[in-house]
Amino acid sequence: MLKNVDLSDIKINKIDYSGPSGLTYYLKSNLNIPINKALKDAYSLKINIGESSASVTKNTAGITTEEEVTVTINFQIVDNKGKQIGGESLSDGRVVSVTNNVSTDDEVKRIEKENIITNLIQQLTFAVRAKIISSQQ
Repeated sequence: MLKNVDLSDIKINKIDYSGPSGLTYYLKSNLNIPINKALKDAYSLKINIGESSASVTKNTAGITTEEEVTVTINFQIVDNKGKQIGGESLSDGRVVSVTNNVSTDDEVKRIEKENIITNLIQQLTFAVRAKIISSQQ
């Protein structure tokens, strides 16, 4: 259902991104929402992406062995008159193992964050379309 969302009839002329540069770059590179800057009666999106991690499991020495990595995407849809017509917060997380090898752990976290963002992009695309369509009715 979320895989092939048709956005051809949704008019968007601008998307503003904010958040950590690595996450926004990945989001920008993989978000397939067509933008037409020439459209006057189009919507604009404001997308903020953030991340957090929290200790989930500790060993007997009190050292973290698993962390939950969470990525959150907040978005607002603004019409051509500057009025906000909708917005939502989407979030997803994964539990990753933590070892004493920092570079391996960082790479595992980076891969998991990209997997989370890929899932959230599908939800984001669907939510944007749904909110715009419902505001037009």
